[in-house]
Amino acid sequence: MNTYHFTVVVRDARSDLADLEDQFFEAGCDDALLCSYNDTIYLEFDREAPSAAQAITSALDNIRSLGFSDLIVEEQGFSTLSEMAERAGMSRQALSLYAQNKRGDGNFPRPMYGLASKSAMYSWPEVATWLFKQGKLDKTHYEVASTAS
Repeated sequence: MNTYHFTVVVRDARSDLADLEDQFFEAGCDDALLCSYNDTIYLEFDREAPSAAQAITSALDNIRSLGFSDLIVEEQGFSTLSEMAERAGMSRQALSLYAQNKRGDGNFPRPMYGLASKSAMYSWPEVATWLFKQGKLDKTHYEVASTAS
């Protein structure tokens, strides 16, 4: 059994954090930290399970049992190099060298650019797979990123 760390954003949650904390705990999310940023509620999980898929599915089921349905597993979407470097436990500068193909095998995943901000965004599942193959990301992080919700 492994412990999987992942974040679930609960986009349709609007309530007092104290009330939500008790509700999430009673629904089985006793292994998650309830957080809020700019009125967005999210849960940081450290869930033990036989696989990443089972960990994520059970967490989503726990949250849905409370009537929430607009859920996003953050590690399955797009991120900046800074966010991905933090997830991977490396510096942004090191990851930037991989992205510029100055390190590694030269096949770093290609970015998507935000049309309004011109900021490069990358698919975390693609980058996590690449980092895992390079020996730069542990297996549990890779499994979470490569698990479809």
